[in-house]
Amino acid sequence: MSKYRMDSDLRIRLYLAGAVIIGMIVLGATYPGRGAAGNGPAPRVTAITQITHDGYRKTNVLADDAQLYVTELPAADRVIAKVSLPGSDRSVVQSPLASLQALDLAPDDSKLLVSSKSATSGENELWMLPVPAGIPERMGDLSGRDASWSRDGKHLAFAKGSSLYLSNAAGGEARAIYNAGGSIFGVRFSPDGQRIRFTVSDTEANTVALWEVGRDGLHPHALLGDWMLKSSACCGQWTSDGRYYIFQATQTVPNTSAVVTSLWALGDAGSAPVPLTSGPMSFGSPAAARDGKNIWAIGVQPTVDVVKWEARKKKFVPVIPGLSATDLDFSKDGKWVSYVSVPDGTLWRARADGSKPIQLTPPSERAALPRWSPDGNQIAYVSLKPGESWKLYLIPAEGGTPEPVVEEAGSQIDANWSADGTKLMYGDFAHDAGGLSIRILDFKTHKIEKLAGSDGLFSPRWSPDGRYVAALSPDNTALMLFDFQTQQWTKWVSASGAVNYPVWSADSKYLYFDDLVDGTESIRRVKVGENQAQPVIEPGTMDRYMGALGIWSGRALDGSWMFVRDRSTQEVYQLSLELP
Repeated sequence: MSKYRMDSDLRIRLYLAGAVIIGMIVLGATYPGRGAAGNGPAPRVTAITQITHDGYRKTNVLADDAQLYVTELPAADRVIAKVSLPGSDRSVVQSPLASLQALDLAPDDSKLLVSSKSATSGENELWMLPVPAGIPERMGDLSGRDASWSRDGKHLAFAKGSSLYLSNAAGGEARAIYNAGGSIFGVRFSPDGQRIRFTVSDTEANTVALWEVGRDGLHPHALLGDWMLKSSACCGQWTSDGRYYIFQATQTVPNTSAVVTSLWALGDAGSAPVPLTSGPMSFGSPAAARDGKNIWAIGVQPTVDVVKWEARKKKFVPVIPGLSATDLDFSKDGKWVSYVSVPDGTLWRARADGSKPIQLTPPSERAALPRWSPDGNQIAYVSLKPGESWKLYLIPAEGGTPEPVVEEAGSQIDANWSADGTKLMYGDFAHDAGGLSIRILDFKTHKIEKLAGSDGLFSPRWSPDGRYVAALSPDNTALMLFDFQTQQWTKWVSASGAVNYPVWSADSKYLYFDDLVDGTESIRRVKVGENQAQPVIEPGTMDRYMGALGIWSGRALDGSWMFVRDRSTQEVYQLSLELP
């Protein structure tokens, strides 16, 4: 796994942009229903027009009715592009700041509220960026995940971790007004400035939820009551008159393997949400026009291909041509491959060349990180069901009913088979019992034991000879090594970036890992007994797919390195509205 409790900002932002938003929208769809007060016509989309055609990955949209400000990822660094309306002319907003994220637009349209990743601390610092040009100004010493100004321009609300803060417009006099039970993002003031709505991400439960609190920090409460999609709803914005709150929610399309993220309108009178879009394309990151007649949002059509680096040819080639998937794992005899399909997230088994595929899991369940048993008869995988903890399941390779590996509470992930197939090691997260640890299940005795000294570690990797276990620190920067002979842990490597998806060599002498560092990503390896990792290959500027558990990489049977290249289209669309 890339990161058991991965950085929420990265995961959420790419999620909203469409790296894991799946499906498509119905263009021009209308829906029967009732208005915000419970009677009369419902809000509806009357027309949809594609605005951008540049092919860049995008994460959010801001609008002032004359132009759009879109955060893009054209290469390794984020930039903010200005797109004129209605002409769609694109230009990059010039700034000396690095890795920009556009968070809000000032009420007078004179400046952007942006975040920029600090080269020293790694935090997302908050800045004011004049537009169309000017010198950026730091917002005091503030840093955080998300932020927005009040309509009157006097206040700033921003999120940092699980806390919501309020400050003056320039970032001074900051104070915490609310602490949530998860990471906060999607912060937005109501038009009258009296309320703040935001999204809370619960990583343990694999859910997001919309919340509201008064500007004074009083009366915090979850929105949407017992609405069926409340645990996948996020990222909203009020219309300028405050009568509607436009947000997105994700659901599985009935009787299919597709998942779609749709836009919904919530009347401020407390009525049930009304759908604005619904399959087959997904929409995310809505920005409402000030005249109430349009919404701009990112429409996503996800697709990927799995490629491997061929050193002899010095280029990437498809592993299985035409396969849109991630998390590949080959059986020990090399005859079969398991994978998670993109975009629907179901688990499949096929011959190693991709022929004779069989779907193993239902469309209502997202799968991740399949691992073949040594005898090739079973596959262990992670089940990611909305609203539930991550659980390990076993399923026959020929298909059948999945069975949970353990019945205990908490989350399990990262299955590792022993060489003889009698034991299964996994990462465990028990929210009420100490957090992260590594456990081993003995199938013969049905006993589960915690690996000594593994508290606070995750992403275990059992060496093929059974002697060692490699694991990661919670911040992904330290690689730890456990020796079963000495029963001791040692710090093996301290990485400059982030250690991801470690893989042992067949002879158990080396560990390879994906080092996601600023500027250059690389596959590195470190030898047992040494503590300096050496680069093996560099993927370069490839657009890599962000799946449910991060940016995956793996090793093919021939020793080549596999990556998932993002082929998704993410463009901005204009949705014309009728808001009664």
